[in-house]
Amino acid sequence: MSLQVNDRVIFPNGRKKAFTLSYDDGILQDRKLIALLDKYRVKATFNLNPGLFGQRGTVAAGKKEVPHIKADKDEIQQLYRNHEIAAHGQYHICMTGMDTAKVTAEILDSRRELEKLTQRTVTGYAYAFGAYDDITLQALKASGIRYARTIESTRRFDIPQNFLTWHPTCHHNDEKLFELADEFLSDELYFSLHTPAKLFYVWGHSYEFDQCENWEYMEQFLEKVSGHADVWYAANGEVQEYIEAYHRLVFSADAEFVYNPSAISVYIGGMFTDEYVEVPSGGTAKLIPPVNM
Repeated sequence: MSLQVNDRVIFPNGRKKAFTLSYDDGILQDRKLIALLDKYRVKATFNLNPGLFGQRGTVAAGKKEVPHIKADKDEIQQLYRNHEIAAHGQYHICMTGMDTAKVTAEILDSRRELEKLTQRTVTGYAYAFGAYDDITLQALKASGIRYARTIESTRRFDIPQNFLTWHPTCHHNDEKLFELADEFLSDELYFSLHTPAKLFYVWGHSYEFDQCENWEYMEQFLEKVSGHADVWYAANGEVQEYIEAYHRLVFSADAEFVYNPSAISVYIGGMFTDEYVEVPSGGTAKLIPPVNM
């Protein structure tokens, strides 16, 4: 026997599934990707290097060589208007093994320039080359970064316990992408010690669709995962902000009610129930009674 307390985070409006995307480098292929995202009403976070705006080059990385041209500074606001912008470093430098001052400058300079350009706060980051160390993590915290994405795929749908080492579910070229999509969309109980909610996080670079000549593959994937009423389609920062609001909830000593000091509503439920409670911004709510299992 165990007591199941119905105080677990679920997503806005009682949903138990959330989908988010992350794309790096701020390159011209993002134009085509964004057209697809907007068509299917899916949000993404785009991670940019403001010190490299307008840079022209190519990329191969062991595959077909394709253009790698950074979007111009003047295009940024319009191109990414429906999506989140996060930092990817000022100059896309591998920050492991660097001293604190250089690491902090790489982070803060990129954040400062992106905020000045977009007039939006920038609190997200994607590690260049997926590389980070303890100094990097300390510098991110000191620079006001609230989440940072790695390139370490989990093939799971867990909500991260540490948002500064946010491991995605998979890359878009993962051979199990569609299998993972089926698992994500399934209504079968997702086993996690923390919450029944599932978070599907896919990342990549849009130039890879040119390399692999698989734009159609990406559109098929977006068509499959989009348009589901029980899925919350969110940018990375929206997910982090929401989970942070959950962690700020104040539960009563008798576990009968909860207070929400944040500016957004938070929804909570349980592992074995479809019932949920909305805890409004600045308000309190009565919890669903615990269940003996």
